[in-house]
Amino acid sequence: MKKQSLVFSSMMTYFILMICFVLVRIFFIYVELPFSSDINDLISTIFVQVGLMLVLSVFLFSFLRKQKAKVTLEQFGFSKMKFFPILICLLIGVLCYVLNTFVASFFSNIISFLGYEKSPSFSVLVSADDYSILAFFLQVLSVALLPALCEEVAHRGLLLKGLSTLGLMRALIISSILFGLMHLNVNQFFFATVLGFLIGLTAVVSKNILPAIIVHFVNNFLSIYLTFAYVNGWFGGNFTTLFENFLYGNGNILTFFLTSVLVLGIITFGLVILFVMLLKETRIKKVQKMLSDIAEINKEYSSSPENFETDGNFVNIKNLNKLMGEYNIKNLKSMVFTELENKKQKPTASEVVLIVATFLVGGLITLFTFIWGII
Repeated sequence: MKKQSLVFSSMMTYFILMICFVLVRIFFIYVELPFSSDINDLISTIFVQVGLMLVLSVFLFSFLRKQKAKVTLEQFGFSKMKFFPILICLLIGVLCYVLNTFVASFFSNIISFLGYEKSPSFSVLVSADDYSILAFFLQVLSVALLPALCEEVAHRGLLLKGLSTLGLMRALIISSILFGLMHLNVNQFFFATVLGFLIGLTAVVSKNILPAIIVHFVNNFLSIYLTFAYVNGWFGGNFTTLFENFLYGNGNILTFFLTSVLVLGIITFGLVILFVMLLKETRIKKVQKMLSDIAEINKEYSSSPENFETDGNFVNIKNLNKLMGEYNIKNLKSMVFTELENKKQKPTASEVVLIVATFLVGGLITLFTFIWGII
């Protein structure tokens, strides 16, 4: 079997992943296992997240690309991070959660203004019966930690990295929409797609999948914590209620829209600032260090070229200067994005078919779920 292209390998892997995901969902819904519902949910989550999103994504992609799993994980963008970029990602995760809460509240209030009954706060929309500390940690494991790691491998690793040769914006949009469709829920599709775009942006900006995992985890963790806090009276449990009351105000539609614009503007401004900071602390600092190292080597070579020749470390001075010219500090795009990322390769016919087929399967299943409540 020959080595498949990057885009084909990514889409074929994801297409198979989506089919398997739907089949597993159907199995766990219609086949009764001899365990409690909580244990069944945990088994289902582990099987889907670890078995499909993580293991299947990595090993099937590795098989199609004819490479080791370690190489695949490196291609997916796993690399070390310093403390300050991690802190920035935590703040981005908080703002992403606030943005999701804002969007949910906005549409809920729009519906109420049109005369329909307003949807209850998200904190009331809880299906769990157990709000103990043990249940809280199980929720953090199954709803926050595992999805943050495994879903990011599948979407920001497999898809975003795999489709990057089509152009970063295309890769971002495709991976974000498929992330929304993978939830197989019309109500979650829009929010998940927007969240997927923001999470994907952190991976692109930092050239690292770890920021995406952090943002995803924080967003899901806050949802779990505030739900439990609302029920158990923990700190911050009334956040959503206060936030909705601030938006809804006294029921005046003009006040509501003005307040909404103000909140959305603050959230957007905060996200832009944080993304710029993340860019400076990751890609730009790495390039600046590289330029500094090149300049140092250039200086050493100019003062004593015989040392480089004697040690077998001969450095071509012209290539060094050319490299420094390509990474001009004034040209942000050429400085922080690689040549591969700046290209926009056209997909082949087989790749287009795979992309369209994956969208159709995800879209139809989401639609059927909405109409018939199949899964």
